[in-house]
Amino acid sequence: MTLERSKWQKELSVFIRLVNTIVLTGNIYDQHPIINEREQKLQGFCTLDLYMARTCQGLGYEGILLYDPVSGFRSVPGFARTCQVLSVLEEIVSEARKEEEEQERALRLHRRRDSRGEASFVPDTMENAARMIHLFLERCQIPAAVLVSYTSRMMARPDDLDESERMIFLHFQEGAAGARRNPVSGPEGQKNKMLKNQLFLMADKLNDLPAWYCLSHPGLKNIHIPKPDYRMRDQIIGGYSMNFPGYAEAAPEDRALFHDTFVGATEGFTTQDIARVFQAARIRRLDIHSIDKAILLYKHGVQDNPWLQLDAGRLSSAEEQIRRRVLGQEPVVRAAVDIVKRAAMGMSGLQHSGASSKPRGILFLAGPTGTGKTELAKALTELIFLDERNMIRFDMSEYRQEQSDQRLLGAPPGYVGYEAGGQLTNAVREHPFSVLLFDEIEKAHPSVLDKFLQILEDGRITDGRGETVYFQDCLIIFTSNLGMTVPSEIHPGVRVPGVCFEEDQEYETVRERILGGVTRYFNEELGRPELLNRIGENILVFDFIRKESLRPILDKQIRSIARNLWADKQIRLLVTEQARQDLYEFAEKDLPKGQGGRGIGNMVEKMLLNPLAGFLFDHGAVRDTQVTVERIFEKNNRAELTVKVTG
Repeated sequence: MTLERSKWQKELSVFIRLVNTIVLTGNIYDQHPIINEREQKLQGFCTLDLYMARTCQGLGYEGILLYDPVSGFRSVPGFARTCQVLSVLEEIVSEARKEEEEQERALRLHRRRDSRGEASFVPDTMENAARMIHLFLERCQIPAAVLVSYTSRMMARPDDLDESERMIFLHFQEGAAGARRNPVSGPEGQKNKMLKNQLFLMADKLNDLPAWYCLSHPGLKNIHIPKPDYRMRDQIIGGYSMNFPGYAEAAPEDRALFHDTFVGATEGFTTQDIARVFQAARIRRLDIHSIDKAILLYKHGVQDNPWLQLDAGRLSSAEEQIRRRVLGQEPVVRAAVDIVKRAAMGMSGLQHSGASSKPRGILFLAGPTGTGKTELAKALTELIFLDERNMIRFDMSEYRQEQSDQRLLGAPPGYVGYEAGGQLTNAVREHPFSVLLFDEIEKAHPSVLDKFLQILEDGRITDGRGETVYFQDCLIIFTSNLGMTVPSEIHPGVRVPGVCFEEDQEYETVRERILGGVTRYFNEELGRPELLNRIGENILVFDFIRKESLRPILDKQIRSIARNLWADKQIRLLVTEQARQDLYEFAEKDLPKGQGGRGIGNMVEKMLLNPLAGFLFDHGAVRDTQVTVERIFEKNNRAELTVKVTG
């Protein structure tokens, strides 16, 4: 493996000679690797300010001055050649103070030493600190660089600066523009080399700074520091591995498996995150064979993965269990169980390079209303987690507005509700092993759907508070009625039925039409073919409720009524075969409406529940009574029952 610097590190070495101000954004609080490319050696890790000091010193800068609003001005610990910068700064400030005519504008520096005995100068205001940086850049007579940390914290709002905040950035701009050029002291061949004093600003993101400062500054370059990519994590983990428990004694193939697993499962991790995984492994005494548990422990605070506890015995009878709850949808049930088995084996997306970071599984359930889509989601949740309450449901009709993505992921800093976080991210952070059900996904605003691109691809997303939330151990289910209606070719803006219930219409015809409707919606109406590609072949199409499913559905609903009536009132309910036949005939008449199980439930409510409730109320039914429904019929557009009471 060839060791080399990251792209941003190479970019820095180029632009440090071309511009007078470099703004470093992104992963600025992390530890960064120090790589000796000549010797092909990872020498260690350091904070960004120390990395910048090393880089500047290597280019010939003799003075490295650090500033942050808390500690003030200080030199770089351990860099003896740069310690003179505080004396240089003090001389420049003293000289400027003598030049001041108005005492109220006098610059003031307060000496201070930290717990390690390191000296620093703390200005009385941040505006004065910026003035001192301005003077230092213009007057310092040795090649010097100023590194300013926490620039994002120097103002309340970048688009609404007060006078003192505006002056901070004006001093930065003027100081960098007028920075002095100094000769580099060194060997004979470098005596003619000149370096301009340099300003570095470290900010969380570029739009934390005033737009006028960034846009009207021809000498400014923004360099974004990303989190370590796959190649860099490969180098970092390679450097750490020898200290991991059990690594030195492991066989070569075990080392290779450990390395590949660790690198693949840490997508989105910082260098410090990786180091903490090592620490977590040591604390729990986990060796290289348990690296997945160490990563799980760091991500979610738990060591046991419910997916790994899915045994073959439970999955072997899964189809039969689910068929008892989801009736008349055999092809869908088979396909869903196959996807769960794939998820349990951790084999989702193995054909892609980032397989280990993807969600455990993705299901897109489409088809007519009332056919069991939500019931299937509940059944799968109970199968995997032994409790259907592990399903987290989002009704996407509540996310129609453009700003609805903030409800899911959390408002950005400075906005109302920022501290509360997002509904989705909070739920997944609290319950990392869950089934996420997004009901009627087509009703959400396109800006909300865009967020799923990263979730489905990378298995993670950053919330409004800047914290990463991981979805790798979630089963994500979308439900939709797409394909049931299509845009009218005659009347723009009007939708017409795309699929209608017909007794002789085959399931394959229904499936093809609905798949066509789903594809047309994502590709043409929504214009998001990439989202459809993320879902892939995981679209399961439900059929209409057919005649052969009527009796099982009716029997299931009658059993539910009887069970709940006994639980609530200790009244036994029996429904004779004749009464069941009566209900079947009413349901058969309603079947062409295509309302599915909900339509059958509405019919049962009208023809059985309503008259039964009236009978029990009028006759004052008591506990331990048996009520037998013998006939169900309709009289004057009203449901009537023939009932026998014993007890």
